[in-house]
Amino acid sequence: MITDELIHFILSILVGVIITWLYGNFWAILVALISGFFIDSDHLIDYFIYTKMQRFDLAEFRSAKYFGQMGKVYVFAHGFEYAIILAVLGFFLPHLSWLFYSLALSNFLHLLYDTIANKPIWPTYFLFFRIAKNFDHKAFDFKYCKND
Repeated sequence: MITDELIHFILSILVGVIITWLYGNFWAILVALISGFFIDSDHLIDYFIYTKMQRFDLAEFRSAKYFGQMGKVYVFAHGFEYAIILAVLGFFLPHLSWLFYSLALSNFLHLLYDTIANKPIWPTYFLFFRIAKNFDHKAFDFKYCKND
């Protein structure tokens, strides 16, 4: 999990630097970090649903085994739909395109890496797919749910 977070951080910084170079706005780095790195803070929501907000055990949280034990994978901020919407907004709002492209590209790369690293079935990182499957982890073949 630490390696994954380091890769998310590096990808986000790269996106921010590229968007900064293209648009001349240094805020793109922070924006890319929010969308591509801090997106994983939504795992806390899943963890607190699992523990019913009764405890926080860092080792248990980092293991991500609670996904399989809970039987659900919510990760509400993880959805390719967001990247698509943000990219479209960047196209239609050119005066803010640096903002929307930073958000969209870092989000997309985060989800692409997660898809490659976690090896779920391909639509897993679409929020609408998870909703349609009632967030049931068995529908995703998600690596953290295999040892439940």
